[in-house]
Amino acid sequence: MGRKPARRIKRSAVKNIHKFPSTKSEGSCQPYRMVLVESMLEKDFCFHLEGNDDVLRYYPQPKTYQLNSERLRNRNYTPDFEVHLRDGRKLFVEVKKDFSNLDEIYLHKLEVAEKEMLIDGYLFARVDKAAIRIEPLLSNLKWLQRYRRTGLNNDGLLAILKSVVPNPETLLDLVSNNAGIRTETVYQLIAGGQIKVDLMKEEIGVDSGVCYA
Repeated sequence: MGRKPARRIKRSAVKNIHKFPSTKSEGSCQPYRMVLVESMLEKDFCFHLEGNDDVLRYYPQPKTYQLNSERLRNRNYTPDFEVHLRDGRKLFVEVKKDFSNLDEIYLHKLEVAEKEMLIDGYLFARVDKAAIRIEPLLSNLKWLQRYRRTGLNNDGLLAILKSVVPNPETLLDLVSNNAGIRTETVYQLIAGGQIKVDLMKEEIGVDSGVCYA
């Protein structure tokens, strides 16, 4: 069983629930584990978490804090994500379209929550729409997500690919290999970070520049 959200995730007048096939949420021996998020923007953020090699694990709606201050009394707050990084750091993340449009009391709530998180050993990050919906990066991450699998090991095929195409310049060099390695496998190697492509430059295509990691 994977970790359950700290509170029930349900549809409302202001929330649209979306499913996301996470390969970085524990608790499943399947190729991915379906998690629930509360907006399309949060779902788009998941693509970044999946594609970031520094991210080991993440969990939506991880913990509820009860906040008190001179302006708040027993106010509940649940961050959108808990993220564990490869270097050992842990952070909570709040995702919003635009933080500059939030009212003063909500921003105060985030400040109080951040202090509580630091006591628990967590950093706090605010991520907005402008940081998430970057193109062509987001489109490339969405494309690669279909090739991500939990526990996938293509090391043997990668070794063969390196032997028959030792110095690839473009994606076409790899997918046209004479070892019978399928295009799907090449994309899996890109999704797994074993083959590098500049996801910020252009949408992935046969003319995209590539190199081995």
